[in-house]
Amino acid sequence: MKTARLATISLILWALLGAGCHRVPKEVERPERIVSLRQVSYDSSTYAKLARLWERYYEVYPSEDAYANWMYAARYAELSNYGSMLSKGVEKYPSNPVLLYLAGREKTPSPGNLEGRQLQERAAALDPSYMDPWHALVIEYLAQGDRENADAALRRLLNGKGVEDEIMDFSYNMIASMDTNAIVITNGDNDTYPGWILTRIIRFRPDVNIVNRSLLNTDWYASEIVKEGVPAFVSQGELDSLKAQVSADLEKVRIGQIPYQDVALFGDRLIVRLIEAAERSGRPVYFTCTLELESSGLLNHFVTRGRRLGLITLVTHTSTPYPTQLRKLFTTWTTEFRTGGLDSWQLRAAGEARAGRRLVRNYASALVSLKDQIEAAGPDVQLSLFRWYRKHLVDLIPKGYVDDVNKMWCGPGSRQEIRDWCRAQGLAK
Repeated sequence: MKTARLATISLILWALLGAGCHRVPKEVERPERIVSLRQVSYDSSTYAKLARLWERYYEVYPSEDAYANWMYAARYAELSNYGSMLSKGVEKYPSNPVLLYLAGREKTPSPGNLEGRQLQERAAALDPSYMDPWHALVIEYLAQGDRENADAALRRLLNGKGVEDEIMDFSYNMIASMDTNAIVITNGDNDTYPGWILTRIIRFRPDVNIVNRSLLNTDWYASEIVKEGVPAFVSQGELDSLKAQVSADLEKVRIGQIPYQDVALFGDRLIVRLIEAAERSGRPVYFTCTLELESSGLLNHFVTRGRRLGLITLVTHTSTPYPTQLRKLFTTWTTEFRTGGLDSWQLRAAGEARAGRRLVRNYASALVSLKDQIEAAGPDVQLSLFRWYRKHLVDLIPKGYVDDVNKMWCGPGSRQEIRDWCRAQGLAK
């Protein structure tokens, strides 16, 4: 009897093992957390790889956090099944802030779009420390003309460190370089949100108007910035006419009459109108250096004729001599520029994909573009800027480019301190 019972037990155990009861989850490493492009930025192929890694991780260790990271990567990889998978995730995890935020981003911001705003508000309410919904809500509220709530969302970003210190400093330094009552045209999140925080919340240079190039392509933004103090630059009739022109040009593209690159964006046409109105009002208009990198043919005209002033370019006329403007800029650069973010251990320990590391390279590009003007300003100015460069910037330039940037200091007219440094770097002529 005992032998029969043992045999039965053995058969049951073998059956259970054969059914897979012995299986354990495969060993998979947890991929890196996916965050906003405002913080870390990769190319689409890297995000596609990260999406696959998070999908595999979710299959082995299913959780709402893993699913949210998977969807974040899928969004940036622009995967074809992203929309349907996101909908499944929201249905499965209806209280996950990240999934709600991503679902809200799928809705086009417009004054009548309540669903997108409500999704962002719910995400923010579930986790007030999660900053991405507050970025989205700033635009949602501005689109409704609700400046009070827009400023409240900006205050959340400030208090919750929703913008990295080096990015806040970068905007501060751009604005500090501008004349009174300036209008500055920005290009992306990292040169727009911190500028809004500085001018609207901190009240640093409230005389400056921040105008975002991308938002000018919406139906509501032109009238909103006029309410905020920008000179009236386009009527409703002119808006309708410009829209008709863009539509006509796009039709010509469709039938092959003109190439797409010859079509000026609706927003860029408005920028031209804004510059013209500012000229009539005696207000200076600047382009950020980040906008110049992606300017269209229509805006290139203003870049090439404008005056480079470090991180910005003045695109309106002025009676002030260029050398006078440069002397003022160089003094501001070495005595007023904020550098706490540049010097932080977080930035210096971060990888090259950190958005702030990429942004601060514009300091180096600005110095190189002004090389001749710096030399003409005299050895003392050059020495002051050189010391600023060595103290705050040189260690943040990628290895493959640092020698090329270093060479700008190593001309024959440099001070002895600079010549000694150039020799130590192996760059002396």
